[in-house]
Amino acid sequence: MDPREFALLLERFALRAEGYRKVRKGVQKRIVRHMQQLGCPSVRAYLGRLDSDREAEAEARRLMDVSISRFFRDGGLWRALEGEILPALIAAYPAGLQVWSAGCALGQEVYSIAILWAARAERTPAAPDLRLWATDVNPACLERAIEGVYPARALAPVPAEARERFFQPAGKGSFRIVDTLRQGIRWQVHDLAADPPPARDFHIVFLRNSLLTYYRDEIVEAALPAVVESLVPGGYLVIGRKEHRPGVLEGLDPHPAVPCLYRKQESHGCS
Repeated sequence: MDPREFALLLERFALRAEGYRKVRKGVQKRIVRHMQQLGCPSVRAYLGRLDSDREAEAEARRLMDVSISRFFRDGGLWRALEGEILPALIAAYPAGLQVWSAGCALGQEVYSIAILWAARAERTPAAPDLRLWATDVNPACLERAIEGVYPARALAPVPAEARERFFQPAGKGSFRIVDTLRQGIRWQVHDLAADPPPARDFHIVFLRNSLLTYYRDEIVEAALPAVVESLVPGGYLVIGRKEHRPGVLEGLDPHPAVPCLYRKQESHGCS
């Protein structure tokens, strides 16, 4: 598959070429295998098949999805969450917080949130409840995230004390998140480009390395307002540190020290 043929696939799903620069070869291999399974001799034949076969189109959409996640990615963000953002939100919303990991990939991000919260709860008497949502367009990724098993090298960013308390050996050099953290998460197959948010009144939404990285501006501009609207006043949107920003993020103020963190204005909402 040459670059022009891959560009046709990107056009078909309204995806940004810039987001695929480092992952294009791996995605191409998956698509070529799918083409062979369907008996399509060319990309144009494949696109024609997708137009008439909704199941094949859905599979192609999943194959174009890129799932990248790490534990405690971007240390400055997590320090700000622990030392500033969570205490402020708890003070403003003492009944409890609701957090959404949108495009959760293999689950490292949502488990990082759970670990941070569990460690804080042990130090803070009468800590409020935390409701965690984790969604992804790829059911296979979601199944692996729910299983919560990772190779030892993936745990390198996790503090040593947290590794001891929140992971258990799972054989063959891998480790599993403890059940108490896995069982408290609401998991859901969800397409950021097409589906409404899974709930409302989120206090934090993690939208990193998904919608803003891979989709063209017209898709982002159609989908992002609903994500922002799902935040409570004073809630936070977290995006990737180097992600593409579609013009002005309306109704959101950037954090003065953490470039990937945006706070929803208190007055922003439906008129």
